[in-house]
Amino acid sequence: MPEHTPAPTPSRAIYGFFLYLLFQTLFILYVLWAYIPTDLLEYLGLSYLPDKYFALFVPILVLVAITLFAFLFYPALSLAMMPDRDDPSTVTDRFAIVRCRYQFPDRTVCGQKIDRPYEHSWAMKAFCSKHSIRVTTASDLRGSVRISNYCDCPDEEQCLLRKDPSHLAKLRAKPMVPAVADLNLAEVSRILHRKKI
Repeated sequence: MPEHTPAPTPSRAIYGFFLYLLFQTLFILYVLWAYIPTDLLEYLGLSYLPDKYFALFVPILVLVAITLFAFLFYPALSLAMMPDRDDPSTVTDRFAIVRCRYQFPDRTVCGQKIDRPYEHSWAMKAFCSKHSIRVTTASDLRGSVRISNYCDCPDEEQCLLRKDPSHLAKLRAKPMVPAVADLNLAEVSRILHRKKI
């Protein structure tokens, strides 16, 4: 099986040359259509061509769309993906020592060092492994959810694990939502169109 590579191949050369000729021909036809008077085109029997208005409208529309994307949408997407100005990740890098910001009920801060604070993206982790979210989904045969024995409640008195240590066992015992499946059309029709008495 050949490896996918961007290197030139004979088939790519043929396709590239064909596309080059095609777009050169289309551009020449476009320029001819835009500059030849409509009376002469109708005399040649070409009366079904679009109005000359579109010769200016389409390029202007494309330029406006590119300008909007370049000066409005693209910067807006970039700004939406950036952290806030007061976020510590704007002035730190991956070598910085980042401390956990978790606050206990008595208003003390955890302060434990966070290992690999920029593990998956530019966004810096705010909490250490002890105080981060510990719910992970597992895709085993039944599609169940694994929940680690951990409490991440901001208010210690509201924590269900502290009140009821068997809470996780109860969650695991609950039936999970079944996987998406197609419905039997005959059964759906029978239920929807049954005769009412």
